[in-house]
Amino acid sequence: MDWDRDRAVERTAQLLAHEDVALFEARSDEDQLVGVASVYVDIISVRFGRRASIEDLAVHPEWRSRGVGSNLLAAARAWAHEQGADYVFLESGLARTEAHRFYRREGATHAAAAFRWSSER
Repeated sequence: MDWDRDRAVERTAQLLAHEDVALFEARSDEDQLVGVASVYVDIISVRFGRRASIEDLAVHPEWRSRGVGSNLLAAARAWAHEQGADYVFLESGLARTEAHRFYRREGATHAAAAFRWSSER
């Protein structure tokens, strides 16, 4: 799905209306938005316990390798654990090999393959 600013603004407002969701942002000294991360406490798995999902972890390309992603990821994980999550899940596209290296450096394990079905529109 392509980026749509209006849809993103609408969905962000919906996200902020829920208590089981947090949105973190990173800003430059000039107050420019340089990164975001959202995290959702979403399901209780019989096998693994309460899950939190990190979504929308994004850092502006010019701000990568400066600790922005690490700080956002740490904040999202800490919030999830404060909410009682037993584990944190993050799904990433197959082609995002640089992101995968980052997640592994941050202590993640490659635990599963993800499959999805989208609604027909």
